[in-house]
This record gives sequence, C-alpha cells and structure tokens, in this order.
Amino acid sequence: MWIWLGGIGLFAALLLAAVLISNVHVHFTFRKHKSDDYARINVRLLYGIVRINYEIPSIVFRNMKEGFLVKTEQHVNHKHGEAEGHERVNKRKVQKWAKEVKIMMRATDALKIWVQQTLSRVHMTQLSWSTRIGIGDAAHTAILTGWVWSIKSIIIGFLSYQIQFKRPPMLEVVPVWEDEMEFQTELNCKMKIRITAVMLAGVRLMTRVLEVDGGWRMWLKILREQRRRHKKKLKEQQG
Repeated sequence: MWIWLGGIGLFAALLLAAVLISNVHVHFTFRKHKSDDYARINVRLLYGIVRINYEIPSIVFRNMKEGFLVKTEQHVNHKHGEAEGHERVNKRKVQKWAKEVKIMMRATDALKIWVQQTLSRVHMTQLSWSTRIGIGDAAHTAILTGWVWSIKSIIIGFLSYQIQFKRPPMLEVVPVWEDEMEFQTELNCKMKIRITAVMLAGVRLMTRVLEVDGGWRMWLKILREQRRRHKKKLKEQQG
C-alpha cells in the first residue's frame, strides 16, 4: 500500500512540476487592408490542452459620436460559436476605461512597477510587421514612408525595454508608387511567459492591493461593475 501511495505522490509531484515549468503562449495577428480589418488572439496553455481563440472579424467605424463597432467571436478548445457578440468603442467608453485605470492605480501600490516586472518575464519569440503605403504622390509617399519607419522604430524600441526579444523583429515598409491611395498592414507576434511567472505576478498584485487602505474594495467595485456590464450586454444580444 505504501508503494502505491508513494507512486501516486511521485506522479502528482511530477505533474505539478510539469505544469509549473510550462508556458502560456500568446499569438496575436492583426491585418488591415483599406476598409477590411481582422484581429485574432490565440492563447495556449498546459502544453496545448487548453486553447482559447478570440477573433475580431470586423471593425466598423460608424461616426465620431458612435465610434467603432467591433464584432467578436470567442472559441475554447476549437468549439465554434461558443461566444459571439459586439462591442461599441467610442469616446465615452475610452473615458470610462481611463477612469477605471486611474482607480486601479490609486488602489494598488506602485502598479506601474508591477506592470514592468510582469512584462520583463515575457519573451517575444517572433514579431513581424509589414506595411504597404501610398497616397498617389511620389514625394508625399516617400515622406510618409519615412514617418512610418520612424513610428515603428519608436514602438519596437519601447518594447525592447519592456520585454525580452528572442529574435530580432522583422519590419518592412513598402512604398506604393501608384496613383491610387493604398494602405495595407499586417502585424504578427508570438510571445510566451511561464505559468510560475503568471502565478507570481498574481501574488504580487494581491500584495500591492492589500498594502493600500481600501484598495481591495476599489478593485472589487470595478470587477462588479465589469460583471454587471457584461451581463447587460449578454441580455441585449439575446433579446
């Protein structure tokens, strides 16, 4: 009997160790060609046993007041149609998000430092970003191409101080010298982080929240509000 118990204990220990040394893999893709937009976030964990696929097949700009209408689809372990919906992103929604971020910063001790510590554990295994651009005038297209190169360089330079790049990023800006306007871009990046780093980040976040007087109450209020809005949106979509 003791041999069986020892074997079960050893198996459980090995299984726990395998989970702790595993990685969370995130694959993000974004494409835009004229009015066609597409984005996808694929998350794999526990050696691919759990797969979450979040797609944005359509991003439609209504007007300055209504903002963007974003259609979403979520699949877990390749189960199609598990969750579908839409999200309206406008000035009011952005202001509400900014307000919640400010509340979280007040409710957490040194939240920026926590974010930097967490991002430092992220490994970028692949990043490619290609863009084709033209505005119908050769001189202006050349100037715009230089601006796009500068913007990409600034973004990649900022990211290089936050996360670890395993491979040099592949950047491309192709000027289009035709008379018609052209804009096409595709971003593809893969990153990973260990389960232990995610768990440690969660513990650090809880510790920083508890160090602020009333911090956990403010976080709880935000989470309840997010849950209320989610339920309201589900009812509207079902109705």
